[in-house]
Amino acid sequence: MIRTLNFAFIAITGLVCLGLYRISEEARVAGAELRETRAAIIREEDSLAVLGAEWARVTQPGRISALSQRHLDLSERPAPQLSSLTQLPAKNPPLVPEQSIRNVNAVAPVAPVANPPAPNAGSPVPFAQFRTGT
Repeated sequence: MIRTLNFAFIAITGLVCLGLYRISEEARVAGAELRETRAAIIREEDSLAVLGAEWARVTQPGRISALSQRHLDLSERPAPQLSSLTQLPAKNPPLVPEQSIRNVNAVAPVAPVANPPAPNAGSPVPFAQFRTGT
């Protein structure tokens, strides 16, 4: 009985040692990943600091003013003031002048209509003979 009990305790001790080793390896791998992540965060923060300094240099009002004077054709005269919407340019100019559309004459040929027979109460009425009242 004591031999069996000793063997069981030795087996349990071995399993506990394997479990602790597995947990310690997971902690070591997680620590390595944490160090890599922290290093990546520090690199990104350094990049953001450099970009912030570059943005501050690029957006200086004096620099923007000098660039606008050098590259844009701006003048000191005031922009034209519009007093009504009719002075705005046409958004989509017409493809054909309106005068030519107003002077168009169109003739539609009309087919001669024979006197239709009066509808009987029992015969169906053709569709063209219905009156809608409008």
